[in-house]
Amino acid sequence: MVKKYDLVVVGGGTSGLEAAKTAAENGLKVALLEMKTNPAKVQRACAQMFLVNMDHFYNERMYFSREKKKWIFPVNNFSVNYKGGYREFYACHFIAPNTEDRIEIGDYEANQSGRGRAAVVFDKVALLEGLFEEGRKAGVDYFLERTVVDAQKTPEGVEVITKNGEKFIGTFCIAADGISSLLARKLGLNRDRTFITTSSSVSYYITGVKFDRSEVICMGNCYDYGGLGTVHFCMLPSVYRDDEYWLYMRGDEMLDFFINRSSFSKWFHNVKIIHKRCAVISMWSPAREPFKDNVLFVGDTVWFAEAENSGALISGHKAANAVCKALHTGKPNREGVMDYIDWWKRNWPETHDYRDFVCYPVFFNLFTEDELNYLHKIIVQKLPWTLNPFKLYGNIVSAVEPLMEQMKREKPLMAKKLAGLKPETAVSFMKPATRLGYPIYS
Repeated sequence: MVKKYDLVVVGGGTSGLEAAKTAAENGLKVALLEMKTNPAKVQRACAQMFLVNMDHFYNERMYFSREKKKWIFPVNNFSVNYKGGYREFYACHFIAPNTEDRIEIGDYEANQSGRGRAAVVFDKVALLEGLFEEGRKAGVDYFLERTVVDAQKTPEGVEVITKNGEKFIGTFCIAADGISSLLARKLGLNRDRTFITTSSSVSYYITGVKFDRSEVICMGNCYDYGGLGTVHFCMLPSVYRDDEYWLYMRGDEMLDFFINRSSFSKWFHNVKIIHKRCAVISMWSPAREPFKDNVLFVGDTVWFAEAENSGALISGHKAANAVCKALHTGKPNREGVMDYIDWWKRNWPETHDYRDFVCYPVFFNLFTEDELNYLHKIIVQKLPWTLNPFKLYGNIVSAVEPLMEQMKREKPLMAKKLAGLKPETAVSFMKPATRLGYPIYS
């Protein structure tokens, strides 16, 4: 028997749960299909950061209210309840291979003292559990352990078919099925997108970490000239324990080198791995628009790499509101959801150039160990505090520009490399299936 709804949401992650909850709270009959038994169970690598930003990331000014335990999105006029734990961190530091010099994004001391703005890591399980429960109270029908295998437009709406043959029809469908979206592939949205690369990495929660000014997200390279080559890492505080950190890199062999034999080994003492998770991330250029055949795409599905938790929440919320408006105004078609389509184009691909993002992992793999030590040493000022990944490269380049004449004299080859790296050429450095192991802020 076909199950009929106003809206069928495919995917029970951050964006899907927010979309389903919002639509149900606004009076729609909603079904959510999720392949996991427990949508709140986090199985893939995730930094669990809430991107408190000093600039308009996705044209928002989101912040975390400690008093209300809410994530606030003032530009888009909504908030998300959050009852889990959190831990503040105060800057983003790129660490030189010598472990001593840093490129500092944000004023650590000001943010730590309360004179600035701290960022937070959070418990994603608690976030997803909260969204799931609010959706249940609002009347969302959850269908768990359902693997969607197809979706197509019919005269009645969007027919969604599961692996076991169940059929769901929604006037609209919201695709929230992640970075490797089956619905984006089935409906042909990937045909006009440029495939860039695939990055695979592992994240570890470890104890036994101690270094100066450690309440940061820190990234850097170290070098094993005996076989592993460049070993990149990203590390930030864990929400679960005060002595625990989240460490992201390319696997166990590199982890062993990093904590035991690299120049950074002095940071680690009696390390214990609490657990680990994997991530495989395929990077594509954004789709031309997030809509096809009454299916609205949210979060990672047609964006570049990952939308992060903040982007997932915003897009899920906005798409659900657009569906509500379309149905209440009698326009169950593309015209009815143009608010979402226009918003997505204006605030995502037209504001954020995915090539700017590509520049920053290429940038740090472009230079030798000696050149990176030099770069970290000559940039002495603190750069503007932001966690916007599309601005990381630009902010560093802005800091280097006044030093270019000095660099040309002291490191002419390095200056030539830097001059050759432009956003419009960066994609050519990222060969398909290259595994740089750089983090995406999910």
